[in-house]
Amino acid sequence: MIPRLHLMIVLSVLIAGALSAPVTAQDTPPPTGICDGVVCGPCGSFSPASFPTLTPIRWGAFPANVPRERYAPAEGGRVLYVAPGGSDAAAGTANAPLATLTYAVSMARPGDVIWVADGTYSAGLPDAYEALVLDTPGVILAAEHIGGATLVPAGEGQRLGLRVTADNVTVDGFVISGFPEVGIEFGRGDSPQGGLVLKHLLVERSQEGIRATYEGGRQPVVDGMLLYDVWLRQIATIGLQCGQGPCDNMRWEALRVEMPAGDGENSGADAIALESGDNIVVFNAEVSGSGADGIDLKADHAVVGNVMVHDVARNGIKLWGDGDIINALVYNTGADAALVFKAGSYRILNTIVARHAWGEHAYAVTVAYDDPAEPGHMEIVNSVFYQNAGAVWIAPGHDLDVRHSLFYGAANGMELEWAGRVEIGEGGQSIGALEAIGAGANNWDSADPRFADPDAGDYTWGADSPLRDAGTDAVPLPAFDLLGRPRVSGAAVDLGPWELPETG
Repeated sequence: MIPRLHLMIVLSVLIAGALSAPVTAQDTPPPTGICDGVVCGPCGSFSPASFPTLTPIRWGAFPANVPRERYAPAEGGRVLYVAPGGSDAAAGTANAPLATLTYAVSMARPGDVIWVADGTYSAGLPDAYEALVLDTPGVILAAEHIGGATLVPAGEGQRLGLRVTADNVTVDGFVISGFPEVGIEFGRGDSPQGGLVLKHLLVERSQEGIRATYEGGRQPVVDGMLLYDVWLRQIATIGLQCGQGPCDNMRWEALRVEMPAGDGENSGADAIALESGDNIVVFNAEVSGSGADGIDLKADHAVVGNVMVHDVARNGIKLWGDGDIINALVYNTGADAALVFKAGSYRILNTIVARHAWGEHAYAVTVAYDDPAEPGHMEIVNSVFYQNAGAVWIAPGHDLDVRHSLFYGAANGMELEWAGRVEIGEGGQSIGALEAIGAGANNWDSADPRFADPDAGDYTWGADSPLRDAGTDAVPLPAFDLLGRPRVSGAAVDLGPWELPETG
């Protein structure tokens, strides 16, 4: 059975250096800011006000996250049941269930709810390209128990597990396993698909996990999507992607993407990639092992918050339009830079970037490297840059504001370069030179943050760390840290993505 991710709890295990299986909400009560068991988007006690962003996000453009217990047929809709041992000649009731997903989906009407009992199911013809196509609008297709119903190929010809093309569709609770090309495909080319919800899913053992259709290209293929509590594992090439697009108003949350970590079968593609879109949120995610980038968003407005990106071959996070990176831990990345930004207006807030491209020639961060004369703004607050190959590099056309941040241990001795203005590091100037020209305040350039065990991926710290109570709340901060705990817990804000609880 697929565990519900509950990343608030999962990440607390990961930072101790162990990739343990996620645990359920019964193990610990959910803190403030929890929706449906996971720190999530603007519903319940979470609100846009408790997670302010520099770039404007249209929170109301995302589909609602409706709890499973509130699923009900719309007016004129029915409740249908599917179970092993049922019959497609039956009425489809709880006492007389249907036998196959193929028949249940083919007879679905707008407004229907289809409940699927625990079991392993195949669908469609063995030599058909896709197993199951959901093209009726307003349908909810849900496993009775999360992770209890598994969709597998009916034959070697089936390359794609589930194709969803209709509006206002919810798919909830399934394991989709072993489809050679892709687990789930969404979107359509003739008009944008809206109101799509994919939640509580495990997709495994495919070349691609979840992808948008390659049709379209001149208009949005998706306009309004919620991806919530999804685990993509043993994915060979690319985890989650909108490759053709554009894909607009995408909210991807409580997401775990596990790639094969350069085992020779990885094509070098990204874990999460969006080639064109607007109004994108990636929230509460863990990404590891991709042969290229961790998160690559070519979107006009994007927010990446409460994420861990580690052990990827190239960039950790790339933003190609205005955006924020908030409460992030990015480490053991390689090539180019750990964080990459095109020209625009950006903020890095309460984030750690550590050990990027160690032993290589690379920057920790680049801002408008390919368009250095383009105007823009970069704000870095309450963040830590630790033992990276090279400096944080800012193009001369961009304004810079660095506050309450720490730079330590770059391999080439350069910690921060604002091209043509200042060079901070052992071979250059002290951090005071940046502050002297009005580009920052209260920063460090030589203080060891004293992480617990960075060799094991543990970037927490103890009571003697200079990161504790060293941040500022003079900028809009989220109400919680990477683990969902209240952000301020002491005299002031801690640096980095987590807030250390007070003791004594």
